[in-house]
Amino acid sequence: MYKAGSPSASRSAASGAASGNRVSRHVPQRTCVGCRKRDDQAVLLRLVRVSMEGGNAVRVDEDRRMPGRGAWLHPDTACLRLAVKRSGFPRAFRGSVGIIDVERWFKALGDVPTGNEPKTVQPESGSEI
Repeated sequence: MYKAGSPSASRSAASGAASGNRVSRHVPQRTCVGCRKRDDQAVLLRLVRVSMEGGNAVRVDEDRRMPGRGAWLHPDTACLRLAVKRSGFPRAFRGSVGIIDVERWFKALGDVPTGNEPKTVQPESGSEI
């Protein structure tokens, strides 16, 4: 009932092609404020600027639901050090911010035993390499 060149014919052809083929979903990309590399949003840690009595502070948004200006960081202490060294937090949050809560979060993350830490030899044992 429709002509081959009509708009309805092209719509039905497109929908038929899409249903037969696998459609890849868009994966949101964000930039780490530390290393400045782009990565999947799911891999990065969301940080949010919150107003405090003495100024602004940065909090870790584990649920990714907090309102406010956000920034993204790899959950790696190397990226945290780079963000501090390169002034990534003031740049991302457009002003000076305190990062004590973020440092506490990383410290707590480092204190959790994973069971696969390398064994270290104490220097006074005489068996260091």
